[in-house]
Amino acid sequence: FFLVIRRPPRSTLDRSSAASDVYKRQVLKAVAKHSEHLAQCVIDAGALDALVACLEEFDPSVKEGAAYALSCVAKHTNPKLAEEVAKAGAVEQLSLCIQDPETSLKKVATMALSEIGKHNAELADRIANNAGTLRVLTGCLADRDWELRQYACMCLANIAKHNEDLAQKVANSDLFTRLINCIKDEKEKVQKQAVLCIKEIAVHSLDLAKMVCDIGGVTPYIVEYINRAPGVAKLHAIMTLGYVAGFDHDLAKSVVQCKGHIALVSALSQKVEDHVKAAAAWSLGQIGRHSSELAKELAEQKALNELLIVFAAAEEKGDLKNKAKKALKSIIQQCQEIEPLRPLLQTAPETVLKHVVAQMAKVLKANPTARRPFAEKGSLKKLQDIHVAPESKLQSSINEINDLFPPEVTQHYSSDYMNNLMKKIEEYKPPEQITLTGLTPVSYPHLTLPTNDQVQISVVA
Repeated sequence: FFLVIRRPPRSTLDRSSAASDVYKRQVLKAVAKHSEHLAQCVIDAGALDALVACLEEFDPSVKEGAAYALSCVAKHTNPKLAEEVAKAGAVEQLSLCIQDPETSLKKVATMALSEIGKHNAELADRIANNAGTLRVLTGCLADRDWELRQYACMCLANIAKHNEDLAQKVANSDLFTRLINCIKDEKEKVQKQAVLCIKEIAVHSLDLAKMVCDIGGVTPYIVEYINRAPGVAKLHAIMTLGYVAGFDHDLAKSVVQCKGHIALVSALSQKVEDHVKAAAAWSLGQIGRHSSELAKELAEQKALNELLIVFAAAEEKGDLKNKAKKALKSIIQQCQEIEPLRPLLQTAPETVLKHVVAQMAKVLKANPTARRPFAEKGSLKKLQDIHVAPESKLQSSINEINDLFPPEVTQHYSSDYMNNLMKKIEEYKPPEQITLTGLTPVSYPHLTLPTNDQVQISVVA
């Protein structure tokens, strides 16, 4: 590159030279954004020092152009490019730019910081440790410009995602209040980035998840967002509920109390992308795995039925199928009542049915009073109609249940029982009748006999 960006004295009022330098920055931006190779060429040409120097200029348009060019260099997947930008001193100057009253400059500078901080914890930490930067970014969440609100959410999320320490630095009570307002924002892009920011904070630890739910109080707004957001936009909100619920029983219960499980079941039944359904299935498993109480709540909302439908329809060995199967297993193993499991006897494939029957065996062993309803409602008969390999886990569980009932009861419900009865009917011969004639009546003093001259006597052969 042979473009030279001059840094004229601040007293220079030559508009033609300023316009020329703006053009050169635009050229660098246009080149750097296309590929990592071209961005590296910009670095090798020594343009970074000149661009960072432009961030110190008085003219906001000069700073804006330089910030945009730096953003285009840092945005590529190779973290070394962003590290070179940070090494040139861009982070400190960009942090000053986001405090500028000019909104367009603040937007570009915030976007540039986001592109730098997304790569690794070291770069994100450099931004977070710069005095006042996180405070200013949090303040930008309440700005009138919706794009600045969006970029601020994105930048905070890219800082918080790397580790618990950075997430702790980002999180504060003012942040959650403003993020809630962003979730309710009229612009969908702002809503989406606000939810992403919350997810990146909650994912790291139990303490941060509690901060999100208890101090921040954002769970009801996440649930509301899932219910109204279209398609793939639900993804980060669904995952947020899963991460929060996965840490402990109390947090999972708080998700249920906010009707988060209902929103997740609804997401499973909608026409959305498979990876969104997979996230919903995983989140339901994170809720149901903690206790029988939570498993019952999910069963009452037909979560098991919806998961089974998704499991049956999903591609073999796909992520959706695996997530649905794991969720079914987690919830089933916490069910302490037969009733939620009963419908699965009719529809579940063997890969799921083995978990259903195994759990039924545990429940019937622990609760003898459940055995009579189990037989009366046809579940015992249904088990006798299942024919699988004798050495399979499913057959082993069926045998465990059969051993809990008297042999004549299980025989009564077996499929061979009726066949044997029908066979006996076919082979049955009624008793023969023999007629005796010509017998003379005999008189007895105290016995009155019929006067007929014929008596019939039946003899059983």
